[in-house]
Amino acid sequence: MKQILIFPIVLLIGKPVKAQDDNHRDHDTLFSGENFKKNSSHRNNKIKTRYGLVDFGFNALSASTTYRLENGIDPFELRLFKSTNLNLHLVQQRLSLAKRHLNLVYGLSLESHRYSFDNPVILLADTPEAKFQFFENRRFKKNRLASTYLTLPILFNIKSNPRYPYRSFHLSAGGYASLLLGANFKTKEKGNKDKIKDNYGLNTFRYGLRGEIGYGPLILYTTIDLNNLFEKDKDNGYKVTPFSIGLVIWPF
Repeated sequence: MKQILIFPIVLLIGKPVKAQDDNHRDHDTLFSGENFKKNSSHRNNKIKTRYGLVDFGFNALSASTTYRLENGIDPFELRLFKSTNLNLHLVQQRLSLAKRHLNLVYGLSLESHRYSFDNPVILLADTPEAKFQFFENRRFKKNRLASTYLTLPILFNIKSNPRYPYRSFHLSAGGYASLLLGANFKTKEKGNKDKIKDNYGLNTFRYGLRGEIGYGPLILYTTIDLNNLFEKDKDNGYKVTPFSIGLVIWPF
């Protein structure tokens, strides 16, 4: 099937990459069991398409000040190891700009962001502004905000040894734009579970910066939003910025 370039919104199907048959396996062969040498045009192929790539990391929130409720509790204190970020890259394409050493990477991703709160607070639904409620005598095993975004990333990528990615230095930098698909707040206490779906004043559109650095299959990523967690007219004065850091589990 002929390859069709997507950039960056139209998503079409590209031809799978051939694999090498020597002792050094090109990372791209994870998606093909064919012999690399059977298709010599592979070396000149500028567009690569991949599906189902995965990132996993942790979320945090940054603010220029510490916010306090009336009782002095900071509602944005997080359980960091339970505040997770899972990105499923539905489709990604890599366009070679300079012999696969310099590339343009773009695609379409589903992002799941979870913020697990350390203090016994709940973000209230169906309110005109973001509002927390504190429960002094309750001990939540889980009280977390979750959101799902559809994301368009665009990054410039550098590989020092594109022929053998497992021996290549990897560096990427670029940006992303995201559309909110849905959100919910889930609580768990003494076996009782409750999940309420609402947008909670979250920004409908997110945009920010993404960077990646690594060697071989070990690649770290970080993202930071350039707008706030909540909509400007719904933030109730809470100017908090999400960011995340993690590992590219299944790299391009």
